[in-house]
Amino acid sequence: MFESQKGGSPFGNLLALDGGVSRRSLLQFFGVGAAAIGSASLLTGCGSDGNAAAAGQPQKLAIAAFPGDAYFLDAINLANKDYDKHKLEVPKHLSPQSGVQAYQLLVAGAVDAYASDTLLLMATHANSSRGKRPLLLGFRTLETTYGIVGSKDHSWPGADTSFEEKIRSLKGKRIGVSSVGSGGDLQLKLALELAGMQYSDVTALAVGPTAQAIPNLNAGRVDAYVTVQWTATRFVAQETGGTILIDFAEASVPELMRNQAVVAMGVREDMVQQHPEIVKNWLAAQDDASKWIIGNKKAAADLLNTTGLGGKAPEIAAAYVEHYANQMAPNLKPMFKATKETVDHMAELALRFGSVKDGDISYEALVPEFARA
Repeated sequence: MFESQKGGSPFGNLLALDGGVSRRSLLQFFGVGAAAIGSASLLTGCGSDGNAAAAGQPQKLAIAAFPGDAYFLDAINLANKDYDKHKLEVPKHLSPQSGVQAYQLLVAGAVDAYASDTLLLMATHANSSRGKRPLLLGFRTLETTYGIVGSKDHSWPGADTSFEEKIRSLKGKRIGVSSVGSGGDLQLKLALELAGMQYSDVTALAVGPTAQAIPNLNAGRVDAYVTVQWTATRFVAQETGGTILIDFAEASVPELMRNQAVVAMGVREDMVQQHPEIVKNWLAAQDDASKWIIGNKKAAADLLNTTGLGGKAPEIAAAYVEHYANQMAPNLKPMFKATKETVDHMAELALRFGSVKDGDISYEALVPEFARA
């Protein structure tokens, strides 16, 4: 039986690096907790204007994003002024500390739109009130992007060993994830379960995104780190001298883990209801960015390297652009539209995690009609 969160704390044994329970774990898991309220106060005025803009005038849209390939379309939109072309006022992106915090901000009204781990989006949808909850507009990534990088201070199973052996090598070790309830945290639980282990067989530590993971690995504060993005897996290994223990897209990984659409675009429900034209313009801007990657590979790789990899990994950036053009983009539906089959599959996974209850997720309630394939 999959280790469920029902009937107990959703945070399990996830600790902060000071050895105590993370401050964020004291907040409501998928609601508007103190972190959302406090953070929202720092972002006053960033949310969309409740009044309709004058005809033809740019309309405000507060978008959360992080550095890296999962958010590369956002970086392109800013760099190429795609927002201006689609009459959107987005002077910059907001950068929350984690996906969990990003959704707290979205529910609180400080963020309107955000692309994230699909399971996290579904959990927030199921546990938030109508009007405030995120709706799913489509999928940016129809494959898994997660992996685990092991510290250089340990010996790890070779590349040709089984999935089970690789995951069992984590037993008793400190595993870094970006945050409580993050996509990486959920994927770690799934990997452990599929290898016949329990979450309690490791000590999961909230260390933040890639920029924080690298120094924590180098300092020996964690033994391994769950990477979230395709480029992050390779970049963390490069910057730490560590080993890519596993890329969850590998053929040896169980199909349940490989067959995931892990990056979905979410917008707050009241935005979809009151300003559908803004939402559709955001989709159009992202579609422009996707097409630009394919038609401008070198420029795209340069931009990804400078915006997401600190200018330190041109080869990784170039490899990702080829991966996107040849393997990812051909599988995307026009305008990123979501099929019922894909949504239902991811909802089954969310149910298995215990982050949603049976009946919480339906294709009709989660996906606006214009975003359905």
